[in-house]
Amino acid sequence: MSVAADAEDRRVALIRQLIAGAGAVVLATFAAVVMFPAEEPVGRVLVMAVVCGLLAAWFSDWRATIVTTAVAVGVFVGILADGAPPTPTAWGFTPIFLVAVVLGMGNRLLRLLSRREEGHRRP
Repeated sequence: MSVAADAEDRRVALIRQLIAGAGAVVLATFAAVVMFPAEEPVGRVLVMAVVCGLLAAWFSDWRATIVTTAVAVGVFVGILADGAPPTPTAWGFTPIFLVAVVLGMGNRLLRLLSRREEGHRRP
């Protein structure tokens, strides 16, 4: 396989992951709105953060993870936490997204390391 073909495959994979991430954020937004009222921003942020963590564990490109998480945070701050009266600032919930993404990427890294380790074992 040539270098150009490999770069093209990675670019196509990144585009697919970005589209999947945008769709997942839209579905998570609908789920959060249906499951939790506007007065419960904690439940809404947990739905969005769990989706971001799962996507981080599934995505193979870290750029797709960062873009998807940024979109999810923007949707949460701009739309989901907008009508929450007890919330002084919606930006205070953003560390939850960071923790979820770090856990998801860590899970992916551990799975990759275990696969690599299994290949080096002797029978």
